[in-house]
Amino acid sequence: ELATLTGATLPSDDDSLTTALCDAGGGGEPATALRAKITKKETDLARERRAVFRGWLKNVFLGQALLSTGLSYVMATNPDALFGGFALYRDTANMDTSIQVLGFWWWWLFIVPSLRSRRPTGAEKKALDIAFLGTPAISLLSPVVTKDTGIIWFANLAVVAGAYGFAFLAGEEDADDDDNKKQPGWLRFIYKSLDFGSGRERGARQ
Repeated sequence: ELATLTGATLPSDDDSLTTALCDAGGGGEPATALRAKITKKETDLARERRAVFRGWLKNVFLGQALLSTGLSYVMATNPDALFGGFALYRDTANMDTSIQVLGFWWWWLFIVPSLRSRRPTGAEKKALDIAFLGTPAISLLSPVVTKDTGIIWFANLAVVAGAYGFAFLAGEEDADDDDNKKQPGWLRFIYKSLDFGSGRERGARQ
């Protein structure tokens, strides 16, 4: 229809048709109205495709976080179950201890980042921001109190669960600019740094 209005010469291969090929310019108000309609449909279609892809990707990140949680627990409590059959593991001194330590650091390295990669908003985003700051702190400080890597793993779990509980009980206060201004400058800077690259700083969530 657009080609008819603008007098465009179409190629014989219909599969290669695009809006640009069908638009030779001009065509008056009917062509202008049709262009606007086509642009809106193309925009809506692109948005739907991104939403489908984003939903699929979010599920992948969620599955990754769940698998990482189970894997890290075994690493922190019983690495022999995973690596006992490997000669390198058996023959290397303190390899089991290294894997146990990596097990509780897994919260900060993989689990929380996987959940944050889903680009949550509101209370969940606030919870994961707190967890991303809290889990390395607990992983660094807990060995002063206990050498039991299983306990430290559960301490990280408690931090994440507590962050969710606090964020959801407090509500979405961070969404309000006035509340943001009440936070210390260093805390706002850290939260803004955590947002970098997540799309929020470009207004992708609006």
